[in-house]
Amino acid sequence: MLRTLQVLDPQSALLTTSEVHRFLANNPPRQPSKKIGSYKPVNLKNYQSVREDFQHYVTTTVPYIEDFPPPENFVKAVVPKLRAFGLTKTEVFMLINLGVGLPRNQISRPGADAENGEAAEADEEDAADEVQEPDDRQLLSIVIEELEDRFPGEEGEAKVEKILETMRTEFDRAQAVASEKANANAKNGTEAA
Repeated sequence: MLRTLQVLDPQSALLTTSEVHRFLANNPPRQPSKKIGSYKPVNLKNYQSVREDFQHYVTTTVPYIEDFPPPENFVKAVVPKLRAFGLTKTEVFMLINLGVGLPRNQISRPGADAENGEAAEADEEDAADEVQEPDDRQLLSIVIEELEDRFPGEEGEAKVEKILETMRTEFDRAQAVASEKANANAKNGTEAA
């Protein structure tokens, strides 16, 4: 009897940017084995390019995800709660990736010109060209398809507010859990020493 593998739920294979970032940070590339008779080393050039491109994306576009709590706390808790509002898994992951409703403290990075002693001019130009950060409601209307149709009127407005509140609440809860674990680990490390 021949069995074929098939994807039952293609949506289940999605990952958030913070999950990918955490995985790559916790799993650096392995060095090729120098043992005699080991397998032929694999060319990791493209793998390194993907890692470097992703790290560049994180540091320049979404630096706030480095401060996200561990995905096993935050993502696992917030996804089912947001799905209860009728959002798709893709929409929920996009909300998480964009940090909708969450603190997004973007660190302004000086340009290459600022290094040449032109920092004052660069700051003035940045202030003049500064674009206002989109608010969470604008991002929601972009991410959630047919937002006005799915969440109409005052009742819909209350649901939208509840979505943002859920994101904040679960983020804060996951941050607290991560802090407690870090404090417990630090305390255990101090006692062991």
